[in-house]
This record gives sequence, structure tokens and C-alpha cells, in this order.
Amino acid sequence: MSTLVRKPTAIVGAGAVGTAFARALAAHRIPLTAIVSRTQADAKALADRVQAPQASTDVADVPARTTRVLFCVPDDALSSVAHTLAETPHRTAPWIAFHPSGAHPAEVLAPLRACGARLLSAHPLQTIPPGTPPSAFQGIQMTIEGDAEALTYGEALARLLGALPQRLASADKPLYHLAAVLASNGLVALLTTAQHVWQAAGLDPDDAFAALAPLIDTTWANVQRNGPAALTGPAARGDDATIDTHLRALRQTCTSESLSPLLDDASAEALYAALTETMLRIQQSQDRLSDDAAARVRARLRSARTPDLSGNDTAST
Repeated sequence: MSTLVRKPTAIVGAGAVGTAFARALAAHRIPLTAIVSRTQADAKALADRVQAPQASTDVADVPARTTRVLFCVPDDALSSVAHTLAETPHRTAPWIAFHPSGAHPAEVLAPLRACGARLLSAHPLQTIPPGTPPSAFQGIQMTIEGDAEALTYGEALARLLGALPQRLASADKPLYHLAAVLASNGLVALLTTAQHVWQAAGLDPDDAFAALAPLIDTTWANVQRNGPAALTGPAARGDDATIDTHLRALRQTCTSESLSPLLDDASAEALYAALTETMLRIQQSQDRLSDDAAARVRARLRSARTPDLSGNDTAST
């Protein structure tokens, strides 16, 4: 593994993800040849931090001896950056070009095949904000996909960083990434909505997360133990009257003068209705809720409004 992974490596992109990878690779003594970023200041700051000898704003400056190039740029820039590097005449073959995007397959770097690259995507199943330490890769899944010759490297890299490699077909990446987005970004949106509803109840929004944390922690622990059977609450028991009370409260909040940013149209109402429908399906799939009880809840849900997605901040029925 050491021989395969500890090759001269360049990182294109000095944002949160590029920085996290650079720090992790440097911590495992992988020689970093260059850091490329949109600004020279960012490239130099990260290069100095990980002791990379080259800092540049031009991907063409990646040294020819580099045999691993990691592209940590925004998803919509991957193809164009690959085109730019493909036009650089002094690439060394064979080499591996890879990116950590969860949504895009390795094939987005296809222009680099013409100059001898083997393509790989290696997505860390982890949220990576600024300041993420190298230890963030420990124990997580790293999903890899791409050319056969590059997959072995991807698996070795994941293990070196302490991650668990998981191969995935390129056609399955969109759904895989969707699952990750729902679990991470969707959770942030859901909890922030809960915070705004908390505020609408006349409570201090600054206290919301601390107050809800024990409930969230216990729910997560129950999900880990019991999976979908951990579901509780009014939808789980078919309490249509309580659900109707919730919907009416959200509607009243929407029409009040003191509007919370996330409650100023029907978005929270529609979110509540969609989640409740999902809860009903979970319960019915486990034969934990009768069809009659589910039907009564669904009758209440039909009163829920849907938000206007045109950006006009009005709701439709």
C-alpha cells in the first residue's frame, strides 16, 4: 500500500475539501508537489502549511513528476479544469486523476485520458467544513468509482487515511449522493426549520438546539439500534387530530405579522406534510399502522398547502 499511495501528488483547489485532503495526505507522509488555487495567496498559504514546494493559480504548473492529481474544485468546474490540464504537454504516464465529488463520476475528468490518465472518484462520506482535521477521515466510508487501474489506488488511499473503501457503479452515484445530501444537508434544513418553529412558539431561538439536543441524540441512538422501528409520535400512532392541530398552527404562523424567515410561506407546512406521509409509509410497511388510521391522517394532510416555487413568496393550495 505504501508504494502505491505514497506517490508525488498535487491538489487543485484550496478550499475546505482541498485543505482537508492536503492536511490528511501530508499527515500520512504523502509527498505533495503542488497546490493550485484560484488565488495565489490561498495556494501559497496551503502549500506552506503542508510543505508543498509549488503554489500556483495555473493548473498547467503542476510538476511533470506528479503522478497523482486530486481535483478539489466545485463540481461544475471539474470538466473545464480537466480540459486545461489535458492541454499541458508534459504529463507523465501512467498517472491517476481523481476527484472527491459525490455527485459526479470519474468520467467527468475524461479529457485527461488523452494524456495517459486513469480516472477515479473518491468521495468521503463526511461533511467537511473549513478547519476539518485529518482525523475526520477516520472510520468513515470512502466511496470509489472509476477505471479498474485506479480503483486499487483508491482503496489503498482510503485505508491509509483510516476510511473504509466502498466501490460503487458510476450509474448509482446520483442516488448515493442524494442519500448523503438528505442525511447531512437535509438534516441541517430540518433542524433549522424546527428552530424557527420553536421561535414562533415564543421561545428563545438561541436555546432551541441545546433544548432539542437530548431528543435528537436519543432519537439517533434509537435509529442505530432499531432502524425505522424507532419511529414514534402522532403519525406513528395515527393521531390525525394532533396532526391537524400542527397544520393549523403552521398556517396561523404564516399569516401572522411576526414572520420567521422559514415560515413566511407554505414551505414548512409542505415539509411537515411530506415528512408525515413518509412516516405513514414507514409504519404501514412494518404493519404498525392500520390502513384506516393512515387514511384518516392522509385526509388531514390534504389540507396542507404547497409553497410557490416561483420566488414570489406566496403559497398555493
